[in-house]
Amino acid sequence: MMVQRILVLDGSPAGESACGMAACVQVERDKLLVLHAEVVAGKQAAEGINLLADKVLQQAGWGAETGVQPDLVAVVVGPGSFTGLRASCAVAAGFALGAGCPVVGVTRAEALTPVLDAELQRYPELKGWMVITPARRGRVFVEDAQQVRAVMIANWHPPEGSWLVAGDACEALSFHMLFTLHYTHQHQSKLQVQR
Repeated sequence: MMVQRILVLDGSPAGESACGMAACVQVERDKLLVLHAEVVAGKQAAEGINLLADKVLQQAGWGAETGVQPDLVAVVVGPGSFTGLRASCAVAAGFALGAGCPVVGVTRAEALTPVLDAELQRYPELKGWMVITPARRGRVFVEDAQQVRAVMIANWHPPEGSWLVAGDACEALSFHMLFTLHYTHQHQSKLQVQR
């Protein structure tokens, strides 16, 4: 079966960045088109992610009432808030079961990998990429192509060389030389060099 309609859920953001996000994404040729997306900020937002999902499904004209169901439910599985992850994974499983479609879990970096890898091709001087997202208690999550780890901001030692850095908390860490790719749940902006 060809996947054309994807329901995306994310309750992973932690700390001050806590939020819930749901989006309906249409696959057109080799591109992804966001039809509708809703983001609600706050530490309790992820617990209401089922309401966000229902809202974007209605806005896209998808759902049991219309007979148009998602072909796939994708859910961000971390790193992030335990409560938000648990809520969004449960809602994703429920929607997938109801729609009769598969569910797939991805990390934020896995979702961004095609964009990040494309930028690395454009800038061969870069050593690699990192996605840095907020955690709690003076920590951030650092995800690269090999691993995910929680890092104490006070104990951070920047890697050598130039790096492409994306994520909601990239400004929390210092680097010798970095290129930042700013993005939000709804869009991404241009690559910027910071020295």
